[in-house]
Amino acid sequence: MKKSWWGNILSDKEFWLILTFNLAILISYFYDQTSASTIVLLYYLQSVLIGVQYFTRLLFLAKKQGTSYGLPFFFAFHYGFFHFVYLFFLITMISDLPGAVDYNVTKYLLFALLANTLFSTISDIRRDRESPATPAFVMFQPYLRIVPMHLLIIFGFNSESDLEWAFLLFIGLKTIADAVMHIIVNKTYLQRRPSATGGWI
Repeated sequence: MKKSWWGNILSDKEFWLILTFNLAILISYFYDQTSASTIVLLYYLQSVLIGVQYFTRLLFLAKKQGTSYGLPFFFAFHYGFFHFVYLFFLITMISDLPGAVDYNVTKYLLFALLANTLFSTISDIRRDRESPATPAFVMFQPYLRIVPMHLLIIFGFNSESDLEWAFLLFIGLKTIADAVMHIIVNKTYLQRRPSATGGWI
C-alpha cells in the first residue's frame, strides 16, 4: 500500500533517531550531565564542519556540470562570514550559559563530528555523481542551521532574566532544524528514498 508523504516521513527510522537524540540532550541537561555551554559550542562547531562539507559538495557539482566556481566561493564567504560574526557573540554567551564547557567531552565528540562529516561528504558526492542536484538548492540547505543560533543570540542578549529560557528555545529550534534538514537532504517524503547521507544529528 502506497503511503502518503507524511507517512513516508514518519516511517523513517533516522527521523525518530534525530528526535530521540535531541530529547536525550535535553534530559542530560536537566540532570546536569551536559552543560548548556558545551551543547551550544558543539552545535557551532558542527555547523562550521557542515559549511566545509557543503563547500566541497558545491565545488564537485561545479566541476561536474562545467559551471563557474563563483557559487561555491560565494557560499564559503557568506556562510563563513555569518559564523565568524557568531563566534564573537557565542564566546561571550558561553561564559554566561549554565555550566562550564566540558573540553574533554567536546574533544571526543568533535572527532565523532569530523568522522561523520567525512562520511556525509563522500555519500553526498557519490549521490550527486549519479543524480546531480541543483547547486542553488544545495547552497541554501545549511542555512537552516543558522536560524537556531541566530535566535539564541538575539533572545539571549535581549533577555533580562537568565539565559536558560533562550537555551531551551535553542534546543527546540535545533530539533526542528535537524529534522527538516534530514527530510530535505534525504527526501524522506518520497516512497523510494535516496541513500541517506546522515550527518544531521
